[in-house]
Amino acid sequence: MKTLIKILLLTSVFLVVLFSCKKDQLEIKKTANPCECASEVSADFDIEERATHIPNEIWIETDTTLHGSTVGFRALEENAEYTWHIGIETFNTQSASRYFSDQWIGSDIPITLVVKKDPNNTCFPNDDGYDSITKTFHVSQYPIDNGEDQDIEYGTVEGTYRVFSEEQNDSIDIGFDAENYGPYISINIENIDGLGTFCPKVSWRQMQAQAYRYLFFERGGVFVATHFCAGLQGFVYNGIDGLAEIYIEPFEYQEDGEIKEKSFHYFGRKLNN
Repeated sequence: MKTLIKILLLTSVFLVVLFSCKKDQLEIKKTANPCECASEVSADFDIEERATHIPNEIWIETDTTLHGSTVGFRALEENAEYTWHIGIETFNTQSASRYFSDQWIGSDIPITLVVKKDPNNTCFPNDDGYDSITKTFHVSQYPIDNGEDQDIEYGTVEGTYRVFSEEQNDSIDIGFDAENYGPYISINIENIDGLGTFCPKVSWRQMQAQAYRYLFFERGGVFVATHFCAGLQGFVYNGIDGLAEIYIEPFEYQEDGEIKEKSFHYFGRKLNN
C-alpha cells in the first residue's frame, strides 16, 4: 500500500510539472514578439578579396585590396531581386565578382547594389521593398616587389601584433616581415612562441593565399622538421574590424634527439599600420 501511495504521489508531481511546462511554453508563444527577428528590405553587402589557397578559395572581408586581385560582392538579403552596378557592368545574382588589374592601383572603386523584395508590411508598414546602397573599396599599391632577394611590401598585414598567449598567460608581441627569397616569397617571424625565437625565411614555397589582410605561408611537404622554425605553416590575418588572428598548424620537430609537437593560435590586434 505504501508503495502504491508513493507511485501515485510521484505521478501527481510529474503531471503537475508537465502541465506547468506546457503552460509556460504557451505563455511564451503568446507573448513573443512576431517581429523580433524581422527586418526591412536591405541592400547591404560585403566586399571580399579572394585569396586563392589550393585546393580551396578563401574570401577575406575588406575595404582595401592588393592590386591585381579578384574582388567579390555578396548581398546579405536572401531571396530577392539584385542589380549590381560595377563600373559600366551590371549583374543580377546575389553575389558577383570582378578582377581588378594593375591599372586600378590607387583607385577608389564604387559598387552599387539595388535590392527589390516583397516587404513584410505587418512588421514594417512603411517598407516599400526597395533599397539601394553604394560602398567603395580602395585598390592599394601593395604588394610592392623590390626584386629578387629583396624586401617585398604587403602593407597592413606586415608589422607587429600584440596577442594573448595561453602558454605565457600574458600578452606577447609577434612580428611579421615578408621578403623575396629567390623565386619564392618568405616570411620572417619574430617571437612566434613568446620566448624570443626568431624564424627567418619561413616559407619553403610560394605563398598560395594572399590578400591585403591575409597571408598564408607553408612548409614543403609533410615531414618532421629538423628544427623548430622549419615546421611552421599557417596564416596571419589583420581583420577589417581591428581584430587579428595568427594560426600555426600542429607540427612535429626534432629537438635534442626527441620528436616534439607544437601549434599556436593567437588572437589580438596589430600595433602599427
